[in-house]
Amino acid sequence: MNPKKQQIIQAAHRLFIQKGYNASSIQDILDEAGISKGTFYNYFTSKSECLVALMESISEDIRTARIAAAFGHSPSDTGLFARQLAIRIRMNHEKNLFSLYESIFYSQDEELKAFGKSQYIAELRWLSNRIVDMFGEEARPYALEHAAMANGALQQLMHVWRLGTDEQLPLDELTHYIVLRMRQAVEIQLKDGKRFLSERLLERGGKLPSLSDSAKELQALAAAVDDPDLQQLIAFLADELAAEQPRKAIVKSVLTTLGKMPETGTDLQLSLEQVWRQMK
Repeated sequence: MNPKKQQIIQAAHRLFIQKGYNASSIQDILDEAGISKGTFYNYFTSKSECLVALMESISEDIRTARIAAAFGHSPSDTGLFARQLAIRIRMNHEKNLFSLYESIFYSQDEELKAFGKSQYIAELRWLSNRIVDMFGEEARPYALEHAAMANGALQQLMHVWRLGTDEQLPLDELTHYIVLRMRQAVEIQLKDGKRFLSERLLERGGKLPSLSDSAKELQALAAAVDDPDLQQLIAFLADELAAEQPRKAIVKSVLTTLGKMPETGTDLQLSLEQVWRQMK
């Protein structure tokens, strides 16, 4: 990200936490960041667009951390899923995201409301896909339902814990508990077939793209990368995936290397996670 844009986002983040989003003006952001109005409008058309950029930046950090945690582990590893759940909660706490989400929830700005909705749906889809990773394709009809229940259970159990005690929340214990209960519920549903939500409710469901689809996607991403070393590594991975029999060990090795590189953008991160899931 452009350093000046990052400077503005960081200044806005401090202000939104200290004063609240609604109480912070663009002039406050200018003063906090030490920039001119013209510089602000070079990057953002409004305060709400600045908040969206901030939330997208944090979401990218969460995706990066989840991907980094995943490499070297099987997608079906329930312990990994519990750790990935904990990553978002820790990041929410560290970045004070709860107050920012409240700003979006109570906002009258339609752009912010649409963004908040898209973020929530994206998290539900991620959870649903990971549930299928753990329990297999037969669990897909129940995945969205369990994604919603896990999301709600995490929020409510944390809320009740904080109402009842000042002790630090045992986050890892909580996320492992959620996954345990999820496993038990999925096993029951696989036997009785009962559900409340359709897996198609949010649409864009279906199976994962093929490895050849991912290869084409990575080839397009490689062409848009400026760093020659990163470009070469992505192109190598794309060629390997396009082969008749991709070498699994090599693919996983390249995924691990790419996952540790700091210059991978959001689109590439999502593609890498998709490949990691395909290679399970």
